[in-house]
Formats: sequence, structure tokens, C-alpha cells
Amino acid sequence: MRNSFVSNHLYIFYSFVFLLNVIHVFWANPVLYSVIGALGIIMVVINFPGADRVFKILGIILLAAGVFFFISSDVSVNVIPSFFAGNIGLLLLLSMLPWMNTVVKAGRYNKLLQSLLGGNVKGMGSLYVRSEVTMVSLAAFLNLSSATISQDLLKSQLKKVKTKVRNSFISRSTLRGYSLALLWSPLEILLATSIFITDANYLEVLPWMLLVALLGFILDASIGKVIFRNHDVEEHKTTTKRAGENKKKLVEFIIALVLFLMVVVFLANVIQFNFLFAVTVAIFPFAFTWAILMNRKRSFLRIGWPTWKRQTNHLNNFIVLLLSLSFLTQTLNASPYLQYLQDPIVALEGHPVYIMLFIQAAFLIMTLLGVHPLATMGIFGGISELLMGVLPSVTLTVLLASCAIATVPSAPYGLIVTITSVGLKMNPYKIVLKNLPYSLFCGFIGVSVALLTLYIY
Repeated sequence: MRNSFVSNHLYIFYSFVFLLNVIHVFWANPVLYSVIGALGIIMVVINFPGADRVFKILGIILLAAGVFFFISSDVSVNVIPSFFAGNIGLLLLLSMLPWMNTVVKAGRYNKLLQSLLGGNVKGMGSLYVRSEVTMVSLAAFLNLSSATISQDLLKSQLKKVKTKVRNSFISRSTLRGYSLALLWSPLEILLATSIFITDANYLEVLPWMLLVALLGFILDASIGKVIFRNHDVEEHKTTTKRAGENKKKLVEFIIALVLFLMVVVFLANVIQFNFLFAVTVAIFPFAFTWAILMNRKRSFLRIGWPTWKRQTNHLNNFIVLLLSLSFLTQTLNASPYLQYLQDPIVALEGHPVYIMLFIQAAFLIMTLLGVHPLATMGIFGGISELLMGVLPSVTLTVLLASCAIATVPSAPYGLIVTITSVGLKMNPYKIVLKNLPYSLFCGFIGVSVALLTLYIY
């Protein structure tokens, strides 16, 4: 009972740590930073027992490697707490994301997804294209809920289709469309982390990420339309009135998305906040204002408060991963063994294409081994100074973000693959095998676009 009470109120402790981190943004005091790191250590200890097995193993490996690198360095024990403070800002962003999802639910924009997928369509080939367009358009705000809603709807819509074909269709269209939306969404943690590492300007990065998403969509939608062109689907008629309502709702949604991007760009470029902090501080005020304009303030707060508490209380996996990763990257930078990671990059200096392909291969292989792409990105973050000596910040951001996000549909222990596996009663490794070619080609597109930016920047 006591443990249950404590676990249900962890959000209070986390909020205190997050508040200290916000204060540190405006008052960069080394003592305060060490205090934040010490509290971060407590967070790891508290959350380790409740983390999933994969994240426990990953956390142990990261911490053990960090201890090894620390012993090999000549830094003082006194600085250890500060080594755990580096990724608190990422945890704060993850904590704030439910508020954006809440305003989408309060405004009933999740119903829009159902309407767009369930409208008039001719054949599964056309439905595949529509599914991806819908996911790319709406998943930027709806996030994981877009995948679960669309998968449930498609299961119902394709109930007369053979199970094998239906599962193949759903596991391809929803996961790939979801990842294409993540490529440019300011709310995506992998994109935010890559910008955090390189300190690039989001406004400069955005067009290139949109280009990666567009090329990825054209390639996959074309292939999907051909693969499923001979399969029929039960038609669902949409009335003229409903179609008009959907169009109005979609326009509202797109306007809100553009306005949010403008707010983030203003905070990052005019107020001079770093991108990660700009997105974080923009989420709640923007979502609350949006709810007021929609006349949904009460439902926003009624849905949002318990959702925020519940999700903040259950950041176990990310706390273990991100804070252990922060310790590893800091000790790695202080260790002479950093040279061994730098050597392959130095050896490839003058051959940017090989460096890019090396980074893409690292993300894909590590993901297939069960390592979260955030962890792989953190390792590259540890040698970011060397990488930025070879590649411009925009190029490196596009490369890291696109290669990391391309692996999302092929991550055997990833949340979206796990949810899909449970919903379709399908082996997660079968889902991975179906999406592996996409991850490979999407990564290649990211490398190609990154290479293009190299000649511009």
C-alpha cells in the first residue's frame, strides 16, 4: 500500500527536479547542476526495479561501461553527480508530451483520423496510400495514439481480408507512416536529441527532414500500392456533410501545427532558447490556449491532469536509459578510450559518404540487437565534436535523426512494434522482417539528403 502511494506520487519529486533544471537554464550554477545530477542518481535507483528487462540490461551495460571509463580517466569523484544531469531536459520534454496529446483528444481530432481512414476508397492499394498520408499528417501531434487508433480501424475495415495479408498491410502502412511523421515533428525525441547534440537551427533542419519524409513516402507508398493492388476492401461511404466537417477539422489541425512550429521557431531564434527547451516550454501554454480557443478548457484539464500524472509516474524506462546514457557519455569524454571510438572516424576523414554509411549501419545493427536508438545517438553524441569537425551541424543533424528514426519500424523491442505485435497477435520479429527493407532504404534516403546538405553548408 505504501509502495503504491509512493509510486503514484513520484511526479511530485520529478517535477521538483525538472523545476531545478529549468532554473539552471537561466542560472547556470555548477553547484545546482551537481544537485540536479545527485537527484538524477536517486531517480535511477528508484526506477530501476520497475524498468522493463531490456532497459534494465541496457542500463547495467551503460553504467558498467561508464564506471570503466571513469576509472580510466583522471577526473575527481566529486564530479560524478553532475555526469547524471545531462539528459534531465530530455526527460522533462517526455513528461510534457501528454499535454499535447490531451488537447488533440479534447478537440476530438483523434476522430478525424478515423474518418479519414474510413472514407470512400477503391482497393487496398489506394487504402495503403491513404493510410500513410493520414499517418504522416496527423501522427506529428497524435504520436502513438495515431498508430493504435488507425490499427484498430484498419482491422475492422479489413476483417474480410485474409489474416496474413491484413497483418502485413497494417504492420507496414501504420509503422512506416508513423516513422515518416517523426522525421519532422518537433515533438519527436530522436529529432530533438539530434538537434540537442549538434546545436543546429531547427528552421534550417526542417526543410531537409521534410524532404527525407517526402521521398520516403513516395517510395514506400508507390511500392505498397503495387503490392496490394489486387486486394479488394469493403467500401465505407462518407456523406457530403461529414466530408465537409472532416475538411474543416483537418484545416484547423494543420493551422494549429503550423502555429506551434512558429512558436518553437520564435523561442529558439528570437528568444535564443535551445531547441529542446523551446519545444518543452511551448507545449503546455500552446495546448492550453488551443483548448480555450476550442472551448474545451474543462475537458482538457479533466483528461490532461490524470494523464500527465500517470505518464510522468511511469517514465521508468526512459529514466534508466537516458540518465545512464548521460553518465556514459560524460565519462567517455573524460576517458583516454575515447580515442578508440574516434579512430574509425579519423580514418574515414575525407570520405564523408563512408562516415555516413557507418553511422547508418551502426543505428540499424544496434537497433536489431535491441539497443534503443537513443542510446546509439548518445554514443555518437559523445564524439559529436569530432563529427562536427567533419560534417556541418545541419548535415549531422539530418544524418543522425533520419538514420535513427528509420529504424523505428524495425526495432524488435520498440514500443510501437510491441503495441502492433500485441494488437495483431503477430510475432514482433515478423514485423521487423517486413519493415527491415524500409528502414534500410529510408536510411539511405537520409544519407543521400545529408550528403546533399554537405555541398550547401
